[in-house]
Amino acid sequence: MTVAAEPASPRLGRQMVVAAFYAVLQRVIMRGLGLFSTLILVRLLSPDDFGVVAVASAVYVILDMLTTTNFGMAIIRMAEPQRVHYDTVFTLSIGRAVVIVAALLGLAELQAGLMDDPRVVGVTWVLASSVLIGAFESPRLIDFSRSLRFERLMRYYVLGKILGILISLPLAFWLQNYWALVLGGPISRLVTVPYSYRLAPHRPRLSVAAWREMFSFSKWLMLGNLCNLVDGQLMNFIIGRFQGVGAVGLYQVGYQIAVLPITEIAAPIRAPLYAGFARIRHDVDELRRQFLSGLEMQWLFLLPLTVGIGLTAREVTLLFLGERWAELIPLIPLIALFGLFDSFGVNTHNVFIVLDRQARLVITYAAMLVLRLAVSLYGVLEYGIAGALWGLVATSVLNAALWQAMTGPLLRLRPSDVPATLWRAILAALVMCGVVWLIPDDVGPRLGLAAWPLLAALSAKAAAGAATYAGTVLLLWLAAGRPARSAEAHLAQGLVAVLARLAGLVLLRQRSA
Repeated sequence: MTVAAEPASPRLGRQMVVAAFYAVLQRVIMRGLGLFSTLILVRLLSPDDFGVVAVASAVYVILDMLTTTNFGMAIIRMAEPQRVHYDTVFTLSIGRAVVIVAALLGLAELQAGLMDDPRVVGVTWVLASSVLIGAFESPRLIDFSRSLRFERLMRYYVLGKILGILISLPLAFWLQNYWALVLGGPISRLVTVPYSYRLAPHRPRLSVAAWREMFSFSKWLMLGNLCNLVDGQLMNFIIGRFQGVGAVGLYQVGYQIAVLPITEIAAPIRAPLYAGFARIRHDVDELRRQFLSGLEMQWLFLLPLTVGIGLTAREVTLLFLGERWAELIPLIPLIALFGLFDSFGVNTHNVFIVLDRQARLVITYAAMLVLRLAVSLYGVLEYGIAGALWGLVATSVLNAALWQAMTGPLLRLRPSDVPATLWRAILAALVMCGVVWLIPDDVGPRLGLAAWPLLAALSAKAAAGAATYAGTVLLLWLAAGRPARSAEAHLAQGLVAVLARLAGLVLLRQRSA
Protein backbone atom coordinates (compact mmCIF):
# COMPACT_ATOMS: atom_id res chain seq x y z
CA MET A 1 0.00 0.00 0.00
CA THR A 2 1.30 3.45 -0.88
CA VAL A 3 2.20 5.64 2.06
CA ALA A 4 0.38 8.87 1.29
CA ALA A 5 2.14 12.17 1.86
CA GLU A 6 0.85 13.77 5.02
CA PRO A 7 -0.35 17.35 5.16
CA ALA A 8 1.68 19.97 6.94
CA SER A 9 1.30 19.83 10.70
CA PRO A 10 3.10 21.09 13.80
CA ARG A 11 4.75 17.66 13.99
CA LEU A 12 6.43 17.97 10.59
CA GLY A 13 9.45 19.87 11.90
CA ARG A 14 10.02 17.26 14.59
CA GLN A 15 9.60 14.42 12.07
CA MET A 16 12.19 16.03 9.80
CA VAL A 17 14.62 16.41 12.70
CA VAL A 18 14.17 12.74 13.67
CA ALA A 19 14.57 11.64 10.04
CA ALA A 20 17.71 13.77 9.71
CA PHE A 21 19.08 12.19 12.88
CA TYR A 22 18.68 8.70 11.43
CA ALA A 23 20.18 9.79 8.11
CA VAL A 24 23.28 11.12 9.89
CA LEU A 25 23.38 8.06 12.16
CA GLN A 26 23.28 5.80 9.11
CA ARG A 27 26.22 7.68 7.61
CA VAL A 28 28.20 7.43 10.85
CA ILE A 29 27.51 3.70 11.22
CA MET A 30 28.38 3.00 7.59
CA ARG A 31 31.61 4.99 7.89
CA GLY A 32 32.48 3.24 11.13
CA LEU A 33 31.84 -0.20 9.67
CA GLY A 34 33.85 0.69 6.59
CA LEU A 35 36.77 1.88 8.70
CA PHE A 36 36.62 -1.25 10.86
CA SER A 37 36.62 -3.46 7.78
CA THR A 38 39.43 -1.54 6.10
CA LEU A 39 41.68 -1.65 9.16
CA ILE A 40 41.46 -5.46 9.12
CA LEU A 41 41.65 -5.91 5.35
CA VAL A 42 44.78 -3.76 4.98
CA ARG A 43 46.59 -6.23 7.24
CA LEU A 44 45.49 -9.21 5.16
CA LEU A 45 45.72 -7.82 1.64
CA SER A 46 48.30 -5.84 -0.29
CA PRO A 47 48.06 -2.33 -1.78
CA ASP A 48 48.07 -4.06 -5.16
CA ASP A 49 44.81 -5.84 -4.27
CA PHE A 50 43.14 -2.56 -3.36
CA GLY A 51 44.55 -0.92 -6.47
CA VAL A 52 43.11 -3.40 -8.96
CA VAL A 53 39.65 -3.05 -7.40
CA ALA A 54 39.89 0.75 -7.45
CA VAL A 55 40.90 0.74 -11.12
CA ALA A 56 38.09 -1.64 -12.08
CA SER A 57 35.58 0.45 -10.11
CA ALA A 58 36.54 3.78 -11.70
CA VAL A 59 34.44 3.32 -14.83
CA TYR A 60 31.45 2.16 -12.80
CA VAL A 61 31.61 5.21 -10.53
CA ILE A 62 31.46 7.51 -13.55
CA LEU A 63 28.68 5.55 -15.25
CA ASP A 64 26.66 5.41 -12.04
CA MET A 65 26.89 9.16 -11.52
CA LEU A 66 26.05 10.03 -15.12
CA THR A 67 23.04 7.70 -15.32
CA THR A 68 21.48 8.39 -11.90
CA THR A 69 17.81 8.95 -12.75
CA ASN A 70 16.43 10.54 -9.53
CA PHE A 71 13.08 8.83 -10.21
CA GLY A 72 12.73 8.32 -6.47
CA MET A 73 12.65 12.10 -6.00
CA ALA A 74 9.82 12.26 -8.52
CA ILE A 75 7.75 9.74 -6.55
CA ILE A 76 8.49 11.46 -3.23
CA ARG A 77 7.11 14.67 -4.70
CA MET A 78 3.85 13.03 -5.86
CA ALA A 79 0.76 13.41 -3.67
CA GLU A 80 -0.55 9.91 -4.49
CA PRO A 81 1.83 7.79 -6.58
CA GLN A 82 0.17 4.81 -8.24
CA ARG A 83 1.32 1.28 -8.88
CA VAL A 84 2.26 2.18 -12.44
CA HIS A 85 4.82 4.68 -11.14
CA TYR A 86 6.56 2.08 -8.98
CA ASP A 87 6.52 -0.48 -11.79
CA THR A 88 7.98 2.06 -14.19
CA VAL A 89 10.76 2.88 -11.74
CA PHE A 90 11.44 -0.84 -11.28
CA THR A 91 11.57 -1.48 -15.03
CA LEU A 92 13.71 1.55 -15.84
CA SER A 93 16.09 0.69 -13.00
CA ILE A 94 16.66 -2.72 -14.58
CA GLY A 95 17.14 -1.08 -17.97
CA ARG A 96 19.68 1.34 -16.49
CA ALA A 97 21.54 -1.56 -14.87
CA VAL A 98 21.64 -3.44 -18.18
CA VAL A 99 23.15 -0.37 -19.89
CA ILE A 100 25.78 0.00 -17.16
CA VAL A 101 26.62 -3.70 -17.25
CA ALA A 102 26.95 -3.64 -21.04
CA ALA A 103 29.25 -0.63 -20.85
CA LEU A 104 31.35 -2.17 -18.07
CA LEU A 105 31.82 -5.46 -19.88
CA GLY A 106 32.41 -3.74 -23.20
CA LEU A 107 35.17 -1.57 -21.74
CA ALA A 108 36.71 -4.21 -19.47
CA GLU A 109 39.27 -5.50 -21.97
CA LEU A 110 40.23 -1.97 -23.02
CA GLN A 111 40.62 -0.89 -19.42
CA ALA A 112 42.71 -3.97 -18.62
CA GLY A 113 44.92 -3.25 -21.64
CA LEU A 114 45.42 0.38 -20.66
CA MET A 115 46.39 -0.64 -17.13
CA ASP A 116 48.35 -3.68 -18.36
CA ASP A 117 46.55 -5.80 -15.76
CA PRO A 118 44.28 -8.67 -16.95
CA ARG A 119 42.80 -9.03 -13.45
CA VAL A 120 40.64 -5.96 -14.17
CA VAL A 121 38.43 -8.04 -16.47
CA GLY A 122 37.42 -10.56 -13.82
CA VAL A 123 36.82 -7.90 -11.19
CA THR A 124 34.66 -5.94 -13.62
CA TRP A 125 32.46 -8.99 -14.26
CA VAL A 126 31.84 -9.36 -10.53
CA LEU A 127 31.05 -5.65 -10.18
CA ALA A 128 28.64 -5.92 -13.10
CA SER A 129 26.81 -8.82 -11.45
CA SER A 130 26.41 -6.76 -8.27
CA VAL A 131 24.93 -3.87 -10.26
CA LEU A 132 22.43 -6.13 -11.99
CA ILE A 133 21.29 -7.86 -8.79
CA GLY A 134 20.86 -4.55 -6.99
CA ALA A 135 18.53 -3.24 -9.70
CA PHE A 136 15.84 -5.70 -8.60
CA GLU A 137 15.33 -4.29 -5.08
CA SER A 138 11.82 -3.24 -4.09
CA PRO A 139 10.80 0.11 -5.58
CA ARG A 140 8.60 0.62 -2.52
CA LEU A 141 11.67 1.44 -0.44
CA ILE A 142 11.01 4.95 -1.72
CA ASP A 143 7.95 5.05 0.52
CA PHE A 144 10.14 5.16 3.61
CA SER A 145 11.60 8.44 2.36
CA ARG A 146 8.14 9.78 1.54
CA SER A 147 6.90 8.99 5.06
CA LEU A 148 10.16 10.23 6.70
CA ARG A 149 10.80 6.77 8.15
CA PHE A 150 14.54 6.87 7.64
CA GLU A 151 15.14 4.42 10.47
CA ARG A 152 13.79 1.68 8.18
CA LEU A 153 16.16 2.72 5.40
CA MET A 154 19.00 2.75 7.91
CA ARG A 155 18.17 -0.82 8.90
CA TYR A 156 18.23 -1.94 5.27
CA TYR A 157 21.50 -0.32 4.25
CA VAL A 158 23.35 -1.11 7.47
CA LEU A 159 22.33 -4.76 7.11
CA GLY A 160 23.82 -4.80 3.62
CA LYS A 161 27.06 -3.29 4.90
CA ILE A 162 27.33 -5.79 7.75
CA LEU A 163 26.66 -8.73 5.43
CA GLY A 164 29.31 -7.48 3.04
CA ILE A 165 31.85 -7.32 5.86
CA LEU A 166 30.89 -10.74 7.20
CA ILE A 167 31.51 -12.15 3.73
CA SER A 168 34.65 -10.17 2.86
CA LEU A 169 36.64 -10.77 6.04
CA PRO A 170 36.50 -14.60 6.01
CA LEU A 171 37.27 -14.53 2.28
CA ALA A 172 40.28 -12.32 2.97
CA PHE A 173 41.60 -14.81 5.54
CA TRP A 174 41.00 -17.68 3.12
CA LEU A 175 41.91 -16.27 -0.31
CA GLN A 176 44.44 -13.60 0.70
CA ASN A 177 43.77 -11.63 -2.50
CA TYR A 178 41.59 -9.00 -4.18
CA TRP A 179 38.60 -11.32 -4.67
CA ALA A 180 37.72 -10.79 -1.00
CA LEU A 181 37.10 -7.10 -1.77
CA VAL A 182 34.61 -7.65 -4.59
CA LEU A 183 32.71 -10.85 -3.84
CA GLY A 184 31.02 -9.41 -0.75
CA GLY A 185 28.92 -7.04 -2.85
CA PRO A 186 26.97 -9.42 -5.09
CA ILE A 187 26.69 -12.14 -2.42
CA SER A 188 25.27 -9.75 0.17
CA ARG A 189 22.81 -8.37 -2.37
CA LEU A 190 21.44 -11.87 -2.89
CA VAL A 191 20.21 -11.49 0.69
CA THR A 192 19.33 -7.80 0.88
CA VAL A 193 17.30 -7.63 -2.33
CA PRO A 194 14.78 -10.29 -1.15
CA TYR A 195 14.81 -8.61 2.27
CA SER A 196 13.82 -5.32 0.62
CA TYR A 197 10.51 -6.93 -0.38
CA ARG A 198 9.88 -7.96 3.20
CA LEU A 199 10.52 -4.42 4.39
CA ALA A 200 8.59 -2.81 1.53
CA PRO A 201 6.24 -5.42 -0.03
CA HIS A 202 5.52 -5.11 -3.75
CA ARG A 203 4.90 -7.44 -6.68
CA PRO A 204 6.69 -5.66 -9.49
CA ARG A 205 5.59 -5.81 -13.09
CA LEU A 206 7.53 -4.81 -16.15
CA SER A 207 5.99 -1.55 -17.32
CA VAL A 208 7.11 1.79 -18.73
CA ALA A 209 3.63 3.34 -18.84
CA ALA A 210 4.72 6.33 -16.72
CA TRP A 211 8.08 6.91 -18.37
CA ARG A 212 7.13 10.29 -19.82
CA GLU A 213 6.08 11.57 -16.42
CA MET A 214 9.28 10.30 -14.82
CA PHE A 215 11.61 11.74 -17.44
CA SER A 216 9.70 15.01 -17.51
CA PHE A 217 10.71 15.51 -13.88
CA SER A 218 14.18 13.95 -14.03
CA LYS A 219 15.61 15.02 -17.39
CA TRP A 220 17.20 18.21 -16.08
CA LEU A 221 18.48 16.45 -12.97
CA MET A 222 20.16 13.88 -15.18
CA LEU A 223 21.96 16.74 -16.93
CA GLY A 224 22.81 17.99 -13.47
CA ASN A 225 24.65 14.71 -12.89
CA LEU A 226 27.20 15.85 -15.46
CA CYS A 227 27.61 19.15 -13.60
CA ASN A 228 28.17 17.22 -10.36
CA LEU A 229 30.81 15.07 -12.04
CA VAL A 230 32.63 18.10 -13.46
CA ASP A 231 32.38 19.99 -10.17
CA GLY A 232 33.80 17.04 -8.26
CA GLN A 233 36.81 16.61 -10.55
CA LEU A 234 37.46 20.20 -11.63
CA MET A 235 40.04 21.06 -8.97
CA ASN A 236 41.85 17.75 -9.45
CA PHE A 237 42.28 18.60 -13.12
CA ILE A 238 43.29 22.24 -12.61
CA ILE A 239 45.71 21.62 -9.76
CA GLY A 240 47.13 18.45 -11.33
CA ARG A 241 47.67 20.09 -14.71
CA PHE A 242 49.55 23.13 -13.39
CA GLN A 243 50.92 22.06 -9.99
CA GLY A 244 51.50 18.31 -10.37
CA VAL A 245 50.14 15.17 -8.74
CA GLY A 246 51.73 16.04 -5.40
CA ALA A 247 49.57 19.14 -5.16
CA VAL A 248 46.51 17.04 -6.03
CA GLY A 249 47.39 14.78 -3.12
CA LEU A 250 47.60 17.78 -0.81
CA TYR A 251 44.21 19.02 -1.98
CA GLN A 252 42.53 15.62 -1.70
CA VAL A 253 43.76 14.93 1.83
CA GLY A 254 42.96 18.48 2.90
CA TYR A 255 39.50 18.20 1.40
CA GLN A 256 38.72 14.99 3.27
CA ILE A 257 39.65 16.67 6.55
CA ALA A 258 38.28 20.17 6.05
CA VAL A 259 34.80 19.29 4.79
CA LEU A 260 34.20 16.40 7.18
CA PRO A 261 31.22 18.16 8.85
CA ILE A 262 29.70 18.82 5.43
CA THR A 263 30.02 15.26 4.14
CA GLU A 264 28.95 13.63 7.41
CA ILE A 265 26.17 16.00 8.53
CA ALA A 266 24.97 18.34 5.78
CA ALA A 267 24.98 15.83 2.92
CA PRO A 268 22.99 13.03 4.64
CA ILE A 269 20.18 15.30 5.83
CA ARG A 270 19.36 16.67 2.39
CA ALA A 271 17.17 13.64 1.65
CA PRO A 272 14.98 14.05 4.79
CA LEU A 273 14.70 17.77 4.13
CA TYR A 274 13.59 17.13 0.55
CA ALA A 275 10.98 14.61 1.70
CA GLY A 276 9.65 17.10 4.25
CA PHE A 277 9.59 19.94 1.74
CA ALA A 278 7.70 17.74 -0.73
CA ARG A 279 4.79 17.42 1.70
CA ILE A 280 4.31 21.17 1.97
CA ARG A 281 5.35 22.36 -1.47
CA HIS A 282 1.90 23.92 -2.08
CA ASP A 283 2.07 25.91 1.17
CA VAL A 284 4.72 28.56 0.52
CA ASP A 285 4.54 30.04 4.01
CA GLU A 286 5.09 26.67 5.69
CA LEU A 287 7.79 25.76 3.17
CA ARG A 288 9.58 29.00 3.97
CA ARG A 289 9.40 28.32 7.71
CA GLN A 290 10.74 24.78 7.32
CA PHE A 291 13.49 25.95 4.97
CA LEU A 292 14.69 28.56 7.46
CA SER A 293 14.36 26.12 10.36
CA GLY A 294 16.44 23.50 8.55
CA LEU A 295 19.05 26.10 7.58
CA GLU A 296 19.28 27.31 11.18
CA MET A 297 19.68 23.81 12.58
CA GLN A 298 22.40 22.94 10.06
CA TRP A 299 24.42 26.08 10.67
CA LEU A 300 24.15 25.74 14.42
CA PHE A 301 26.38 22.64 14.08
CA LEU A 302 28.21 23.08 10.77
CA LEU A 303 29.55 26.55 11.51
CA PRO A 304 31.50 25.75 14.71
CA LEU A 305 32.69 22.36 13.45
CA THR A 306 33.95 23.68 10.10
CA VAL A 307 35.45 26.85 11.53
CA GLY A 308 36.98 24.78 14.32
CA ILE A 309 38.78 22.56 11.81
CA GLY A 310 40.18 25.67 10.14
CA LEU A 311 41.33 27.11 13.47
CA THR A 312 43.12 23.91 14.48
CA ALA A 313 44.62 23.12 11.07
CA ARG A 314 48.17 23.21 12.45
CA GLU A 315 47.49 20.76 15.27
CA VAL A 316 45.32 18.43 13.18
CA THR A 317 47.86 18.27 10.36
CA LEU A 318 51.01 17.78 12.43
CA LEU A 319 49.40 15.43 14.96
CA PHE A 320 47.57 13.11 12.59
CA LEU A 321 49.49 13.46 9.30
CA GLY A 322 53.01 14.41 10.34
CA GLU A 323 55.60 17.05 9.42
CA ARG A 324 55.80 16.07 5.77
CA TRP A 325 52.24 17.34 5.31
CA ALA A 326 53.05 20.77 6.79
CA GLU A 327 52.27 22.46 3.44
CA LEU A 328 48.65 21.55 4.07
CA ILE A 329 48.30 23.79 7.15
CA PRO A 330 47.45 27.07 5.31
CA LEU A 331 45.26 25.21 2.79
CA ILE A 332 42.84 23.54 5.22
CA PRO A 333 41.18 26.84 6.32
CA LEU A 334 40.59 27.77 2.67
CA ILE A 335 39.05 24.38 1.86
CA ALA A 336 36.91 24.60 5.01
CA LEU A 337 35.59 28.03 3.98
CA PHE A 338 34.80 26.70 0.53
CA GLY A 339 32.92 23.73 1.97
CA LEU A 340 30.90 25.92 4.32
CA PHE A 341 29.75 28.43 1.71
CA ASP A 342 29.23 25.75 -0.91
CA SER A 343 26.96 23.86 1.49
CA PHE A 344 25.09 27.10 2.21
CA GLY A 345 24.31 27.41 -1.50
CA VAL A 346 23.57 23.73 -2.13
CA ASN A 347 21.08 23.82 0.75
CA THR A 348 18.70 25.71 -1.57
CA HIS A 349 18.70 23.05 -4.30
CA ASN A 350 15.92 21.06 -2.65
CA VAL A 351 13.64 24.08 -2.97
CA PHE A 352 14.22 24.33 -6.72
CA ILE A 353 13.58 20.62 -7.22
CA VAL A 354 10.49 20.37 -5.05
CA LEU A 355 8.98 23.42 -6.77
CA ASP A 356 9.75 21.95 -10.21
CA ARG A 357 12.41 24.52 -11.13
CA GLN A 358 15.02 21.97 -12.18
CA ALA A 359 15.87 23.70 -15.47
CA ARG A 360 16.72 26.95 -13.70
CA LEU A 361 18.79 25.01 -11.17
CA VAL A 362 20.89 23.11 -13.71
CA ILE A 363 21.44 26.02 -16.12
CA THR A 364 22.60 28.25 -13.27
CA TYR A 365 24.80 25.48 -11.92
CA ALA A 366 26.47 25.02 -15.31
CA ALA A 367 27.06 28.77 -15.69
CA MET A 368 28.65 28.99 -12.24
CA LEU A 369 30.91 26.05 -13.08
CA VAL A 370 32.23 27.94 -16.09
CA LEU A 371 32.94 30.93 -13.84
CA ARG A 372 34.62 28.67 -11.26
CA LEU A 373 36.83 27.20 -13.97
CA ALA A 374 37.93 30.66 -15.14
CA VAL A 375 38.60 32.05 -11.65
CA SER A 376 40.42 28.94 -10.44
CA LEU A 377 42.57 28.83 -13.58
CA TYR A 378 43.59 32.43 -13.05
CA GLY A 379 44.32 31.71 -9.40
CA VAL A 380 46.48 28.65 -10.02
CA LEU A 381 48.45 30.34 -12.83
CA GLU A 382 49.17 33.45 -10.77
CA TYR A 383 49.46 32.13 -7.22
CA GLY A 384 49.70 28.33 -7.35
CA ILE A 385 47.55 25.95 -5.35
CA ALA A 386 46.63 28.63 -2.80
CA GLY A 387 45.40 30.83 -5.63
CA ALA A 388 43.26 28.03 -6.99
CA LEU A 389 41.71 27.52 -3.56
CA TRP A 390 41.07 31.23 -3.11
CA GLY A 391 39.26 31.07 -6.45
CA LEU A 392 37.24 28.17 -5.07
CA VAL A 393 36.33 30.20 -1.98
CA ALA A 394 35.40 33.28 -4.00
CA THR A 395 33.11 31.35 -6.33
CA SER A 396 31.50 29.48 -3.43
CA VAL A 397 30.65 32.79 -1.73
CA LEU A 398 29.22 34.11 -5.00
CA ASN A 399 27.30 30.87 -5.52
CA ALA A 400 25.83 31.04 -2.02
CA ALA A 401 24.69 34.63 -2.52
CA LEU A 402 23.23 33.85 -5.95
CA TRP A 403 21.37 30.72 -4.83
CA GLN A 404 19.90 32.50 -1.84
CA ALA A 405 18.85 35.45 -4.02
CA MET A 406 17.15 33.10 -6.50
CA THR A 407 15.42 31.25 -3.67
CA GLY A 408 13.99 34.45 -2.21
CA PRO A 409 11.16 34.96 -4.74
CA LEU A 410 10.26 31.25 -4.68
CA LEU A 411 9.71 31.27 -0.91
CA ARG A 412 8.78 34.95 -0.53
CA LEU A 413 11.79 35.49 1.65
CA ARG A 414 12.49 38.96 2.95
CA PRO A 415 16.13 40.18 2.75
CA SER A 416 16.33 40.03 6.55
CA ASP A 417 14.98 36.46 6.95
CA VAL A 418 18.22 34.53 6.48
CA PRO A 419 20.41 36.92 8.53
CA ALA A 420 17.79 36.96 11.29
CA THR A 421 17.86 33.15 11.31
CA LEU A 422 21.64 32.77 11.44
CA TRP A 423 22.92 35.78 13.39
CA ARG A 424 23.30 34.00 16.72
CA ALA A 425 25.37 31.18 15.24
CA ILE A 426 27.54 33.60 13.24
CA LEU A 427 28.19 35.91 16.19
CA ALA A 428 28.96 32.95 18.46
CA ALA A 429 31.40 31.57 15.88
CA LEU A 430 33.18 34.95 15.71
CA VAL A 431 33.51 35.02 19.49
CA MET A 432 34.82 31.44 19.35
CA CYS A 433 37.44 32.48 16.79
CA GLY A 434 38.62 35.30 19.04
CA VAL A 435 39.01 33.01 22.05
CA VAL A 436 40.80 30.24 20.12
CA TRP A 437 43.18 32.72 18.50
CA LEU A 438 44.23 33.88 21.98
CA ILE A 439 45.42 30.36 22.86
CA PRO A 440 49.14 30.08 22.00
CA ASP A 441 50.48 27.15 20.04
CA ASP A 442 52.82 26.28 22.91
CA VAL A 443 50.01 26.01 25.45
CA GLY A 444 51.06 22.41 26.17
CA PRO A 445 54.49 23.19 27.65
CA ARG A 446 52.97 26.13 29.55
CA LEU A 447 50.54 23.74 31.20
CA GLY A 448 53.27 21.23 31.98
CA LEU A 449 52.35 18.89 29.12
CA ALA A 450 55.56 19.20 27.14
CA ALA A 451 55.48 15.50 26.19
CA TRP A 452 52.34 15.96 24.11
CA PRO A 453 52.41 19.57 22.86
CA LEU A 454 50.25 19.09 19.78
CA LEU A 455 47.62 16.99 21.56
CA ALA A 456 47.53 19.49 24.42
CA ALA A 457 47.13 22.44 22.04
CA LEU A 458 44.40 20.68 20.06
CA SER A 459 42.53 19.68 23.23
CA ALA A 460 42.78 23.17 24.72
CA LYS A 461 41.61 24.90 21.56
CA ALA A 462 38.79 22.42 20.95
CA ALA A 463 37.54 22.62 24.56
CA ALA A 464 37.77 26.40 24.71
CA GLY A 465 36.12 26.78 21.31
CA ALA A 466 33.26 24.40 22.10
CA ALA A 467 32.57 25.97 25.50
CA THR A 468 32.74 29.49 24.09
CA TYR A 469 30.47 28.74 21.17
CA ALA A 470 27.86 26.86 23.22
CA GLY A 471 27.88 29.45 25.99
CA THR A 472 27.59 32.37 23.56
CA VAL A 473 24.73 30.74 21.64
CA LEU A 474 22.89 30.10 24.91
CA LEU A 475 23.35 33.67 26.13
CA LEU A 476 22.25 35.13 22.78
CA TRP A 477 19.22 32.84 22.73
CA LEU A 478 18.22 33.94 26.23
CA ALA A 479 18.80 37.58 25.31
CA ALA A 480 16.55 37.15 22.27
CA GLY A 481 13.70 36.04 24.53
CA ARG A 482 14.11 32.28 24.01
CA PRO A 483 12.25 32.11 20.67
CA ALA A 484 10.11 28.98 20.64
CA ARG A 485 10.61 28.11 16.96
CA SER A 486 14.39 28.38 17.08
CA ALA A 487 16.93 25.59 16.65
CA GLU A 488 18.03 26.08 20.24
CA ALA A 489 14.45 25.50 21.45
CA HIS A 490 14.16 22.31 19.39
CA LEU A 491 17.45 21.06 20.84
CA ALA A 492 16.34 21.91 24.37
CA GLN A 493 13.07 20.04 23.85
CA GLY A 494 14.94 17.05 22.47
CA LEU A 495 17.35 17.06 25.40
CA VAL A 496 14.47 17.19 27.89
CA ALA A 497 12.77 14.29 26.11
CA VAL A 498 15.95 12.21 26.18
CA LEU A 499 16.57 12.94 29.86
CA ALA A 500 12.97 12.12 30.70
CA ARG A 501 13.25 8.83 28.87
CA LEU A 502 16.50 7.98 30.64
CA ALA A 503 14.95 8.88 34.01
CA GLY A 504 11.99 6.63 33.21
CA LEU A 505 14.33 3.74 32.40
CA VAL A 506 16.19 4.25 35.69
CA LEU A 507 12.91 4.24 37.66
CA LEU A 508 11.75 1.14 35.82
CA ARG A 509 14.95 -0.71 36.71
CA GLN A 510 14.71 0.39 40.33
CA ARG A 511 11.15 -0.90 40.57
CA SER A 512 12.03 -4.19 38.91
CA ALA A 513 14.94 -4.58 41.33
